[in-house]
Amino acid sequence: TDAKNPLLRFYAAQLQEHTHRLEAAEKNYTKLLQQNTNRKVMSQARAGIERIRQKKKAKKEADIAEARSVDGAEDGAILVIASPDQANRPDAIAGLAKVFSLDAYTARMKLPSSGFRIYRVGPWGELNYFQQQLTELHTPAFCTKLSDIKSLQTFQISHFETLSPQPTVICKNAEGQLGKISFDWAEVTQQVHGQLPIFEQVVDLGNWGRTVHKEKVQDYGQVVDLHLPGREIVLRACDRFYQYKKGTALSPAHETNSRIKWNQLIKAFSESTQAPCQDDFSRFGKSTLEFINLLPTVHPYLDIDRRAPSDWDLTFHLYSSLCYASKINVN
Repeated sequence: TDAKNPLLRFYAAQLQEHTHRLEAAEKNYTKLLQQNTNRKVMSQARAGIERIRQKKKAKKEADIAEARSVDGAEDGAILVIASPDQANRPDAIAGLAKVFSLDAYTARMKLPSSGFRIYRVGPWGELNYFQQQLTELHTPAFCTKLSDIKSLQTFQISHFETLSPQPTVICKNAEGQLGKISFDWAEVTQQVHGQLPIFEQVVDLGNWGRTVHKEKVQDYGQVVDLHLPGREIVLRACDRFYQYKKGTALSPAHETNSRIKWNQLIKAFSESTQAPCQDDFSRFGKSTLEFINLLPTVHPYLDIDRRAPSDWDLTFHLYSSLCYASKINVN
């Protein structure tokens, strides 16, 4: 068969369209537009492409409507897109572009180069449908219900009573109640690290020498989460509220520098567990701030003493919770 024969290609496209092979039909109609100058053939090819696009649109709307009809479909959820292996990046870009009708450049900009990013917030049924479509097209993605994030028990560590051989922490829950948890380091499946900006009001000189009060980043709070999925809990340590004077010694008794003591704690973590460390929070956080106002109230589990509440605290909690969910979804 001469593939360049416009009539043969046109009849092949019609046959493919009538037998619901829409992708192949659209390719043939498109090639007819590119390779043919006959006005009648070009007009028929354009009409064929338009019919196919309408059929695709109708099918997509029907599939989404069906996805919205299942139990729990209206529950709030987050759709997350992850970075693919470099070799699979072209396919992932093409998949993202196809599912959300994006041009290649926009899809390339939205696909993270490392870690993952929130792509959309909405009803679980619809987002789960998009996640399935993305996965079929080799674009790494997962979908998590906000109720699962809310129900993940997160405890803020006051201090470690012991670090080895069996660690024991004194920690508090969302209500501020103190308790004790003993665990094995083998239970920790991943560590999540983050730096949270600490803002302070500073005085600066503005136009005409006038003093201006501005909010600037003056420091960073260090946070580390330990994930224990076997117990469905997260243990959260932060240099801003860790009680260095209590529990096991992290450094010589004469040492008073809290940063040195914190670094000793992190060193103890790395020496005690081989669990992988997730540390792409900074990139994730900047792209997530725009979604915060779309979310219902979620407790950040970070009692950092701030001049005013900061969305960065919730952003880290989301990052850690999504790291947790990504492992659960994969496993």
